[in-house]
Amino acid sequence: MNRKELKKILHDFNSISSRMMRVAFDEYKMVLKKFIDYIDNNEIIKNYINLGYTPEFDVEKEWNLVVHKEGYMFDFGPSTEQESYQIYTVLRYILDNIKAPHFSFHSIYGESKWQDNVEEFNSRVLLVLIGNIEDYLTKVGIDMGLDENIVWNVNGGQVNVASGNATIHATQNNGVNGKELDDIIKGIIENLTDLKKEDADEIVDAIEMAREELIKPEPKVSRLRNCLALIAPMFTIANGIPTLAANLQRLQEFINLHIH
Repeated sequence: MNRKELKKILHDFNSISSRMMRVAFDEYKMVLKKFIDYIDNNEIIKNYINLGYTPEFDVEKEWNLVVHKEGYMFDFGPSTEQESYQIYTVLRYILDNIKAPHFSFHSIYGESKWQDNVEEFNSRVLLVLIGNIEDYLTKVGIDMGLDENIVWNVNGGQVNVASGNATIHATQNNGVNGKELDDIIKGIIENLTDLKKEDADEIVDAIEMAREELIKPEPKVSRLRNCLALIAPMFTIANGIPTLAANLQRLQEFINLHIH
């Protein structure tokens, strides 16, 4: 595998992950199949998943406890590799055995709306696997000298971007308002012209989802965390466009203000 091939894998995984994080409750299994198929047919990702093989993990037993025993939650691990394997196994179990996942998610989280339960599961379970795979692929890329000027990662919803020897740290600004959000989005949109259409569309979708949630009187924290997960891969796309990267950073900081 060369660096060009790895970059394509990163792009494709970001795309299917973004779609999975935004999936509607009544399309969950359809999109989940695409997500699982992508992992199963990608040698480097599937090999990473298999590093955490834990034969003692009884996915059916674990699933039934989480769904039917009040207060029982998934406890994956202890290593990152085992965590990734176990989450993948749960997703595979859902795909193969659960006809309507949103009913089970409702039993686990108890939200009144089907979509809210899906988003809870995605932010608490799916997002962990996505982050672990992204971290692994990023490290492989670093070893291969891919995108040495920009490294992105998700750490508890916080995105730190290093460019050259400089590090941009997330900051707090309590004076945020609607005008600032509009300025940030304008700064992003105005710097998409040099991107491929599919990359620009991904960024537009991510910021639109963030905007829709942020303008609500009481934005849901789980949805904002999902927005951060969608925005994180955009820093790789923005590599070489400093103004775009800076405005994505500003948007990430703006969202964090409404989480913490």
